[in-house]
Amino acid sequence: MSNSKTEIGPPRCRGLVFDGDALLMVRFNHPEDGDHWQIPGGGADPGETLGECLIRELREETGLIVEPGELRYLSHVLAGNRVNPHMYFEAKAVGGNLQDLSAMTSEESEWFVERRFVNRSESLAIPSHPQHGVWDRVWDDRKRGFPEPVYLGAYTWTGERLPQLR
Repeated sequence: MSNSKTEIGPPRCRGLVFDGDALLMVRFNHPEDGDHWQIPGGGADPGETLGECLIRELREETGLIVEPGELRYLSHVLAGNRVNPHMYFEAKAVGGNLQDLSAMTSEESEWFVERRFVNRSESLAIPSHPQHGVWDRVWDDRKRGFPEPVYLGAYTWTGERLPQLR
């Protein structure tokens, strides 16, 4: 971490959208982060509800219209000197189309590679970034019906777990 002050960034809402035994993922090839898959989502705008953020971000990144569901996970992610809370909500696709790229921002479309539902076995093997503890439990928690929201801890952007202060 640099010597500059740590900043707190806006919450980032990510959508856990399932289709059978597959999870919706997006693949980007960002110049700094490289080629990787991630759970779709992004940062809330000032005054935007978390549900509105989730709907907007999933529309931009996946082309799907979703109905926000329950909060499943929370983690804190350190990227440089910025810490963002990442909130993972279960969501249900209620419209839209994975082939529709019209809502994607110009920045996202520059790095975009693909988006699709990835089956469980493949999702555990692909280079996913950031992981933030989700892969350690999402499939088992889903099988158990997501008993309650879980705090996953703090991670670096690349998925390294940070020690917790008590």
